[in-house]
Parts: sequence; C-alpha cells; structure tokens
Amino acid sequence: MPKKDEESPKEIIANEVKIGPPRLTIYELARIIGARAIQIAYGAPILIPIPREAGNEPIEITIAKEELKAKVLPITIQRWLPDGRYQNIPVTWLKYDPYI
Repeated sequence: MPKKDEESPKEIIANEVKIGPPRLTIYELARIIGARAIQIAYGAPILIPIPREAGNEPIEITIAKEELKAKVLPITIQRWLPDGRYQNIPVTWLKYDPYI
C-alpha cells in the first residue's frame, strides 16, 4: 500500500497514443517479435496463413513479423512517464516500419 506522500500510478486513458512516438521503437519491435517467435516455437496458434519463403531467418521470426505487419497480434505496449503516469497502447495503434 502506498504511503500518503506517494501516489499510485495513474493510467492515461485515450483513443490515441499520448506517450512516446506514434510508432514502435526498435526496442519494442525486438521484444514483440522475439516474444511472439518463442510463443510460436512452443506451439501457440498462428494468426495468419504461413508464409512460403522464410529466407535465412527461422520460420518463427518470419511468421511473427508477418503477424505484426498484418496487425493481428493482441499485444499491448505499456509506456511510462517519469511522474508515474502510464498508457496501455494496443500494438495495432502504432506504426510499424518493416525495414528496421
């Protein structure tokens, strides 16, 4: 339980991105693709038709990238401000640069 001097975190509720850039950062992108690739490797259902050509990457990473590009991932990013406020942002709201 927070002390009287401390405030509990406050969520910013909005229908648009209020904290950070309106795109995925490289760190968020790496975390999402990595986490989703691990889920797929452990047998999670695939949310898109499987791509035929994977190139030199493992197929799980290719599928995770394609799911992100198709905006079908039910993942939320939580961004924080130094004052303790935060916003939960669905990944579908954020722009994605597939060339990063």
